[in-house]
Amino acid sequence: MTEVRRRLVAWMHSDRYPTWSMPESTVAALETALGPGWEVVAPQEPGFAGGDGGRETPPAVLGAIGAAEIYFGFGITRQLFLAGPRLRWVHSAAAGVRASLFEEMRASDVVLTNSAGIYADPLAEWAIAAVLHFSRALDVAASGKRDRRWPYDEMAGFGHAQREVAGSTVGIVGYGGIGRPIGRKAKALGMRVLAVRSRIGRELPEAADEAFGPEDLMDVLGRCEFVVLSLPETGGTKGLIGAPELERMRPDSVLLNLSRGSIVDEEALVVALRSGGIRGAALDVFREEPLPADSPLWTLDNVLITPHAGSISPRFWERQTDLMVRNIGHYLAGGRMENLVDKTRGY
Repeated sequence: MTEVRRRLVAWMHSDRYPTWSMPESTVAALETALGPGWEVVAPQEPGFAGGDGGRETPPAVLGAIGAAEIYFGFGITRQLFLAGPRLRWVHSAAAGVRASLFEEMRASDVVLTNSAGIYADPLAEWAIAAVLHFSRALDVAASGKRDRRWPYDEMAGFGHAQREVAGSTVGIVGYGGIGRPIGRKAKALGMRVLAVRSRIGRELPEAADEAFGPEDLMDVLGRCEFVVLSLPETGGTKGLIGAPELERMRPDSVLLNLSRGSIVDEEALVVALRSGGIRGAALDVFREEPLPADSPLWTLDNVLITPHAGSISPRFWERQTDLMVRNIGHYLAGGRMENLVDKTRGY
């Protein structure tokens, strides 16, 4: 009699980007964590790991998921979800899960987890790098180098852009799994940290000097030299930073967006950057990715652009494997999962 085995499908493979391709050591770790009676199927079909995960599903993956109880991937498409009627748990190796929260997923009792904390340390370093970039006017220096111009007057004259990081105030909008590590690093540099959260507790969050709810956002924006967006994309956060919010920011302030491009009104941001309404912007995410060649953001010297790469780290699979193995233990024991997504709230 053929043994019936429970199945985990793990589709995380890339022919071009090793960072997003699951190593054999991770497959072995998953098999060990699951134990006898399980099989791990890891299709070697190229996938898309950017943003919230894949957009198309190869036939080989669709065929594998039919008998799967667990699915690990960079998000899950509606097509793939519907092809897996036995699914009980889906884990996304991405931080955002917007693309995975289609109607059928929301209505189901399938457990959904994500990997927000996996990206926290590299994204926090990205944020601090951007803070230092603008604090020391490296954007001005880079512009001078490009034009073979000696920008001493701009960097040392009256009204120059340089400042010390210590003593500056940073507002972190979205003080969760990514916002907290940014707060810790900012605090270590002597910055004053203002945390904006959807829910305010009785005690201050770690490393924060003050905490605020969403209703206080406009007041926070007016107090900060740096504003970091590290909140998830939901129906309530799309377009959160528009013309009124940018007008509220200080003319010497810098906006950092490492969450999702839809949170910022890019047209209003361009106006604020061109007019001197704000000092600059550091952007790792955009409304459309790749950023179109005709976007005016490319032409602005006071904009730091990175291609949604702030989370890349050689330690990604170390952290991801540890999280998946721990959660397999919770799942098999019937315990509470780590990084459990609230499907109603969207994160």
